[in-house]
Amino acid sequence: MTNDEFDRTARLWLEDGPTIMSDRALRTAFDEIHVTRQRRSWWAARRISPMNPAIRLALSAGAVILAVTIGLSLLPGGAGFGGGPAPTPTPTPVPTPTPITLQLYPSDAPAPRTATYRAGVPFPIPATMTVPSGWAGWVGGEYAAFIETPEVLDIGGAAVHLTLGQTFYADPCHGTGLLDPQPGQSVDDLVTALTKLPGFTASTPTPVTIDGYAGKQLTLSAPVSFADCTLTEDGYLLMKLPGGATFSSAPSQETTLRILDVNGRRLVISSDVTGTTPGNYKTDVETIIDSMTLQ
Repeated sequence: MTNDEFDRTARLWLEDGPTIMSDRALRTAFDEIHVTRQRRSWWAARRISPMNPAIRLALSAGAVILAVTIGLSLLPGGAGFGGGPAPTPTPTPVPTPTPITLQLYPSDAPAPRTATYRAGVPFPIPATMTVPSGWAGWVGGEYAAFIETPEVLDIGGAAVHLTLGQTFYADPCHGTGLLDPQPGQSVDDLVTALTKLPGFTASTPTPVTIDGYAGKQLTLSAPVSFADCTLTEDGYLLMKLPGGATFSSAPSQETTLRILDVNGRRLVISSDVTGTTPGNYKTDVETIIDSMTLQ
């Protein structure tokens, strides 16, 4: 039976409305279904017509482009149709400048430019900080590191000091001996002693943190005049270190002490300014303190 004959038979059967189909007719229909190529519902009906050569060439080119596109999408890492997200560029790491080492005293050459400096050996708590141009720094031994302006405090200078093992004087105005007993080893021990130290006006202690190390901060203000004092050649004395260095104050000097517990050691980071210290030096002091890291 041909396709046309089968179609006619099926239409007649549907038009007549039979309810029973013979076994022979049913088998014949199944045989035709099994061997006849089926057409998908979304394909156009097959129609044979002459094809223009230009159209044939365009279709061939389109087929090649489609094949290449599909092939690229199947390659490893292929983006598929429409492309994929662009790869995230890897940021270029910015190199960290190597800190300049502060030399051991008496080498105290001024910093030629603003740069990162490191106060280390023999000082046991290495400190890295930004030192402004013109300031000078050096390590004074295992108990101190110094960063100072070219001008001394008496004529408008400023200073930042890191110290360990301090011993405090009992009477700065007369320099008559050391405080007895000396403060204990904790941060609070020293804060309590300094708030009671004669000869200075102490501010209210406040919490402070530098590079993650917590402690207390207070400011000691020296009197405007030392006229009523009996000073030694060392001046208006505040403290001294085991290595022999002494720390004295100028009139109206303000010494801000940041007292930290650094892994069980009491470190004092002090900064000094006076009434004649210019504003740029005071800003430099804040730059040094704010940039400081402790190792």
